[in-house]
Amino acid sequence: MASAYSKRGVWYANLRDETGKRVNLATKARTKTEAKRFASELEHQAERVRLGLQAATPADGGGTLGDLFEWWLKTYRVGQPAYVTDESAIRCHFSGTDLAALPLVAVTPGRLETFLQAKSKDLSPQTINHLRGYVSRAFGAAKKAGKWAGLNPADNVSRRKVPTRMPDYLKAHEVGPVMEQLAERWRPLFAAALYTGMRKGELLGLRKADVDLEAGIITVNRSYDRDTTKGGHADRIPVAAELFAYLKVAMALSPSNLVFPDPKGRMMSKEVNLEHVLRRALARAGIVEGYRHVCRKKGCEHAQEASTDALLRCPVHGHKLWPVAKIRPIRFHDLRHTTASLLMQAGANPAAVQRILRHADPKTTTSIYGHLAPGYLKSEVDLLAFGLIAPNMPPVIEVEGRTVSSEILGPFSTRLLPGPQGTKEKTGNPSDIHEELPAVELERETGFEPATLSLGS
Repeated sequence: MASAYSKRGVWYANLRDETGKRVNLATKARTKTEAKRFASELEHQAERVRLGLQAATPADGGGTLGDLFEWWLKTYRVGQPAYVTDESAIRCHFSGTDLAALPLVAVTPGRLETFLQAKSKDLSPQTINHLRGYVSRAFGAAKKAGKWAGLNPADNVSRRKVPTRMPDYLKAHEVGPVMEQLAERWRPLFAAALYTGMRKGELLGLRKADVDLEAGIITVNRSYDRDTTKGGHADRIPVAAELFAYLKVAMALSPSNLVFPDPKGRMMSKEVNLEHVLRRALARAGIVEGYRHVCRKKGCEHAQEASTDALLRCPVHGHKLWPVAKIRPIRFHDLRHTTASLLMQAGANPAAVQRILRHADPKTTTSIYGHLAPGYLKSEVDLLAFGLIAPNMPPVIEVEGRTVSSEILGPFSTRLLPGPQGTKEKTGNPSDIHEELPAVELERETGFEPATLSLGS
């Protein structure tokens, strides 16, 4: 039976450990009741370990959280497509922190939540969820491997709510101008991205043997130099009719077994800045959000916004202002969103779009791109039919002293305009309404009989 006693101002818990031996443990309890409760809980846990119902906590507390991350990366993440990202994120956000130095027994939900709250000042909710996910997966893997028998602290830390944003993409009328502004060496690669929806790594790792022009099929089974894709499986997608010529040119000019190599025939680096190539083409095509005109005279900080790059002069010195395009922040990956978006807008079957994009779950396709389908929710919203007919009104109406064309007013215009006799809106004390409206009209207008209508005392 567990018990508690005090010695030199410190409360001790007396209990049987996992081996059945009695031990005395110093506690931070302030009263005998707290110390005894603590002793009972520890003895109950030790008994479960002794009976084989749960594993014993390692003597070193399970090692530190930093050690756990290293083990998890080495055991489960090496060779995976996201290994570099995972390793970099853990090194950047966890290494050297107080949380990473704690033994696993001390990594509580409260400490993890405090750590994430501090990070929330500089990081987005989605990134915070990723950090929480690293802790959750590392502890989960340790429990499965028998390295940790305690609780997973991330289970009691809530995920942050991430705002839903629709991805940006090139509109149909923008594709041609952008392709025209690309250098010839880049056009086949960007055409393949637009017509197939393949990811950057899948395009750069695409080999000639993966392209069957006779059958019109591309086999997507690798990303960069890895023999696997992000989804972990191979897929076949059709070659669009307009893509054949681009693929033929790319394969004929390639000096290696790759379809889109660098000038020396080697695989392009992961760091190749395709966003820079795309945004330069966007700027040359005039697909921008506007321009910022700045004065380049030394010491002058004048700048002004404009919708065009037409010549402007500095109001201070009279010098010509230099127009800097504010390019839409479209990434190379957004070409994949362009493929799906334009297919949905053209009326493609959502199931076909899901197969081309190779989404594992059809809900991913419909939730992101479904609103772009022709007639999306149109028939449903048209169910709101009240039989209202726009009244016959004169072509010009006086509204609050202004002349308004009746063409811009909808079927609810009679609610917004003065009455047919030009009566003014009634204002003042609500009781005045009783004096102006006969009882029959009052009942018709309000739905209440005069005797039951009360405006308060």
